[in-house]
Amino acid sequence: MASFFSPDENSIFGYLARSFDSFAERALTDVDSLVLSCLSYYRYQGDMVRGHGGVPVRDVFRGEWLEEMTRGLWDPEGLVRLLALVAASPRFRDIVVSDYVDDFDEAAEKQFSACVLRLPSGDAYVSFRGTDNTLVGWKEDFNMAFETGVPSQYAAIGYLERVAPSIEGRIYLGGHSKGGNLAVCAAARCSEGVVSRIARVFSHDGPGFTEEALSDELWQTRAALVSKTVPRSSVIGMLFERQEDYAVVESSMTGLTQHNPFSWVVEGEGFVSLDGLGRGASFVDKGLNEWISSMTREEREGVVETLFSVLWATGEDTFADLSGNWQASIPAMLRRIGELEPEQRGHITRALALLLQAFMPDFELPQLPDFELPQLPDLAELLPGKIAEAQ
Repeated sequence: MASFFSPDENSIFGYLARSFDSFAERALTDVDSLVLSCLSYYRYQGDMVRGHGGVPVRDVFRGEWLEEMTRGLWDPEGLVRLLALVAASPRFRDIVVSDYVDDFDEAAEKQFSACVLRLPSGDAYVSFRGTDNTLVGWKEDFNMAFETGVPSQYAAIGYLERVAPSIEGRIYLGGHSKGGNLAVCAAARCSEGVVSRIARVFSHDGPGFTEEALSDELWQTRAALVSKTVPRSSVIGMLFERQEDYAVVESSMTGLTQHNPFSWVVEGEGFVSLDGLGRGASFVDKGLNEWISSMTREEREGVVETLFSVLWATGEDTFADLSGNWQASIPAMLRRIGELEPEQRGHITRALALLLQAFMPDFELPQLPDFELPQLPDLAELLPGKIAEAQ
């Protein structure tokens, strides 16, 4: 395993350990953007970080805060390592973290968080957090399949309008996963005064949009601002009917785990680029998006509500808790599926089949059972081992 500070490592960790020039010497890149987009994942502590004045990023790397800052997030160890490298980096350590917000509303099915990362030049990167580990956060992501504007998208637009006047220079927007979708949505819907100051918008494997989500006129005039990057086996970033133009990057992982930004391969100062998506990812994306587009808005809403009723039947609040307690959670989900009407059961099991293909790219879909209720215990036996292999 690579040491904590390993400049030869082909990831953003290695990039941070070897890239010491300032932003004045070398302009902000896609790799820089991925680093900055990940900085919105932390649950920042203290009141100073919530104001316009903010706190230098090097000062938020405090041992007594780290556990709380990474609570409920994916890969806490990786996030701690990232923050240590950022705090030590001559390129990043003087960036000021400000205007931090963290709004979680279970009733409204809303999970929104963002911060402004102020560069010494006066430019700033508005970073939107991606989805955390909560079922509510993922439920909001799925709501994008049938809603033209979910709560976090409206929050992103309002947040950008609110912080823009406090930024002296150019404005960059970005995020990983849902954060990328929020960045694009904010740029597409913000006022003309704000968009005239936006230098670039970064979406790192962020979901696309339904046809109704963005105005054609606004999209056509502002789409050139967007830089989207996705890994070879992208599933999350290729969701929904409308996609931004995108570049494909190499990952050191397989399947859906390529969504992890720490797996993206960096050589020198840029990502290792590829010609296109892997065949398995293209198959899953095409099937999933064709299925979504074939349904009416009401049908999409019904599928999402039913799918999450199965997940919530476990009594867990996060995917980490759910996966860590498979012996109890699988029977609970199976019982809930058994209560569904046959037509509902068909929709949900089709969604599960596509998700299995996403998690297990080497697993042939024709081998999956028809998911009639008597066969569902076989699926329960399959899941834990296969998911473990995928991770």
